[in-house]
Amino acid sequence: MVRRAYLMASLEQYLALIISFAVLASVARILTPGEIGEAVTGLAIAVVAFSTREFVTAEFLIQRHAIDRAALSTSLTLQVLCSTVVALTLGLASGVIARFYGTPDLSFFLLLAAIAGLTEAVAQPVVAILRRNLSFGALAGIRTGVSLVSGATTILLAALGFGPISFAWGMLAGAVMLAGLSLTFSPVPIRQFLRPNLTRWREVLAFGVFKGAALMVERIQETVPQLILGRLTSMTSVALYNRSNALCGVPDRIIMSAFYSMAFPALANSVREGQDIEKTYFGVLAYLSVLYWPAALMVGLMAPEIVLIVLGPQWEAAVPVVRILSLSAVFWVPAIVTGPLLLALGHNRDSFLASLISRVLAASILCAASLYGVIAMALSQFIALPLQMVVAFAFVHRHVPFSFRALISALAPSAVVTLFALAGPIALLALNEQPQSALLTFAASAVLSAIGWLAGLHITRHPFLVETQIAFRLGRNRFDQLRRFLAAGA
Repeated sequence: MVRRAYLMASLEQYLALIISFAVLASVARILTPGEIGEAVTGLAIAVVAFSTREFVTAEFLIQRHAIDRAALSTSLTLQVLCSTVVALTLGLASGVIARFYGTPDLSFFLLLAAIAGLTEAVAQPVVAILRRNLSFGALAGIRTGVSLVSGATTILLAALGFGPISFAWGMLAGAVMLAGLSLTFSPVPIRQFLRPNLTRWREVLAFGVFKGAALMVERIQETVPQLILGRLTSMTSVALYNRSNALCGVPDRIIMSAFYSMAFPALANSVREGQDIEKTYFGVLAYLSVLYWPAALMVGLMAPEIVLIVLGPQWEAAVPVVRILSLSAVFWVPAIVTGPLLLALGHNRDSFLASLISRVLAASILCAASLYGVIAMALSQFIALPLQMVVAFAFVHRHVPFSFRALISALAPSAVVTLFALAGPIALLALNEQPQSALLTFAASAVLSAIGWLAGLHITRHPFLVETQIAFRLGRNRFDQLRRFLAAGA
């Protein structure tokens, strides 16, 4: 069940990534970097504001042994109440924020974002129930529909000359779609949600206080340095860092986000069944590292080609930023596992403290570096991410004791596989110093990397080799079924 859940979550991420790339590539060629920077600033402010909603997160439903009507209605009531307060506050402050950044259009942008955040509140309990049931197929359908509507709206309005506000309208269209699809495909009758109820508010707050605080710190770390960058330098600098971060985030979107969406319910299930948590933890690290490390480093290696293909020649200044961020990303793997693992073990407080300490350290470093420009902000990740890694290992070790030797043994095969995956592309770039086609060079490097990766899995006998063999057998069986079907039809 866990393997199927991961596959469905991965499918959702692949579809979302394709849509995101279409939006990224299209809008980068329609709007100027300054206009994109303004949109990024508006979205960042809205994200920070609505992250406060996690203090009353609907995810407390995932951890409950049983879901009753009171829990459902309390969850929706608190989500709507909190979202209303945030939306009103954001709307009232929109004018002041717009004047602070010297961009009058930002005021209307934030008003639309406030409405979008309030609209999507009704979907949160349904999404939590679907995650609790490991119904990632349904979630994939819902979120793909949302991404399509949001992306299409953004591209269309940008092409029609709406400028940065296109992103806000896209956000609102996606929120309406999310609310509609969630209510339509809810596994629980909607009438169980509708009556206002606050009887379980203490339970919601007990679960959400740490998660909400942790997410708030995470969002602040992700957005505040960019907000400082936009205020002290220019909106173009914000766009440059944000788009570079988006390109480096592709492995995260494909691998890490898919994992994170099902990690907490899957790990919680492992804890309930009494499985060996240390073995599970090392297994997760091995799987993630062998997927994430080669992908992240390939982004850095192929940065000129990727920037040219996705963003266009006018974004050439993003190449060094992409390379720096992709290299520093190798330290990110342990941090992504810590939160879901500690939550699954029932240590919400430690999950919060781990996130708080690492995020505060990282946010402080990034904010200080943002005073010196985009390159300095990117380089600061070589300090911030290793610190987050150390904090993650320290907190996990408190509840899942492990030796340094065991940790190295779990990660060493992934490092070897990564070297095999990079060998082919490095040789190709060395022999072809002046490639004629960015797309052809990228495609050839990707094929060589995949061949090297598979060879590395076999040579090291990496645990993930089992997954590739299962996928190969499944693909072969489907191919045989298709061949028999065509033969019968003929």
